[in-house]
Amino acid sequence: MHESSHMPRYGFDIDGTLFSVGLILQRFGEITGRHVTFSTMTAYSFADNFGLSRQEEYDIFSRIKSDVNLHSKPLQRTVSLAKAYKGQGCEVDIITARRQSALSDTQAALGNAGIPYDHLFMDAHDKEQVIRSRHLDRYFDDQGALIEALMDSDVSSFCELTLVDAPYNHGYRCHSRLYV
Repeated sequence: MHESSHMPRYGFDIDGTLFSVGLILQRFGEITGRHVTFSTMTAYSFADNFGLSRQEEYDIFSRIKSDVNLHSKPLQRTVSLAKAYKGQGCEVDIITARRQSALSDTQAALGNAGIPYDHLFMDAHDKEQVIRSRHLDRYFDDQGALIEALMDSDVSSFCELTLVDAPYNHGYRCHSRLYV
């Protein structure tokens, strides 16, 4: 999005971007007795999709986090992009809202999937601040509301905002959309 002398910096979210949310859906279904598939997801929030309170969602994530953090399936299209960027000498940052307590599981999952990175930002609930401070050239995420909010900020003037396509994020504005 801008000319500079630095090697490009790329940022990736984890869940729904580098890794499938399929196992999360399966575990939520087993616990709640409700069946939600990826193709029937209507919202980014698991609480909304499963008819739960935010506290119930948090409690379920607390029970399943190690399992899903370690065993979710990598999304090959975005994983290949991260590898290609790193192979070209670019910086790759991972920016996730996963809790800091999931750091070792997250590092293991990224390593097992062969996903290279320079920096890993955990518990990143203000992704805009991380994108801004790292001055990323392109950022990939499946959260439509986040990408659209970034489109309305000055971040969109220096960072290409790519929405990783999902049933729950259609209709949101972005610079580009990646189908995985």
